[in-house]
Amino acid sequence: MKWPSVSEIVSVLQIVIAILCLPAILLFSMVITFPYDMKLFTYQCSLSTTMVLCLIFGFSTWFYNSHYPKTRFHVRVLIAGILWILFIFGVVTAVLFDLQFSKDLIYGVFDPDLFDSRDYAILYFGMGLGALAHLLLLIVSIILTVSVCRCSCALRSTFSN
Repeated sequence: MKWPSVSEIVSVLQIVIAILCLPAILLFSMVITFPYDMKLFTYQCSLSTTMVLCLIFGFSTWFYNSHYPKTRFHVRVLIAGILWILFIFGVVTAVLFDLQFSKDLIYGVFDPDLFDSRDYAILYFGMGLGALAHLLLLIVSIILTVSVCRCSCALRSTFSN
């Protein structure tokens, strides 16, 4: 039995991240619709961008393959850089959303009595899914960064000879 390679494992993790982002986006939109809270909207934009790019990068392992090691290295550097930017953007928007959610007035606009316990449960479950997606994104980013550093050393020794 052939074990999956590291790139295949990372690709499956990226597809799982995308699968986790979609219900989080949908759960948030079930409670508060678009024009009422811009911090929630930026967090949803962050999650949707992460979802789309993780799907593209996740499937690229099977649909894109370059025979040139330098080109593969450049693609890995690009993907690692974009995933780090997505992780930072996602964490910043999640923190801003969470800080606004935990005030006395929910979102600074809505009266706390407006939401029932089901709405709170949906918001917390969506936040949990988003946090899990960002944790997996951090793991994938670290794995790709280590892979890029190893490939950089290997390419440097190959092309210096």
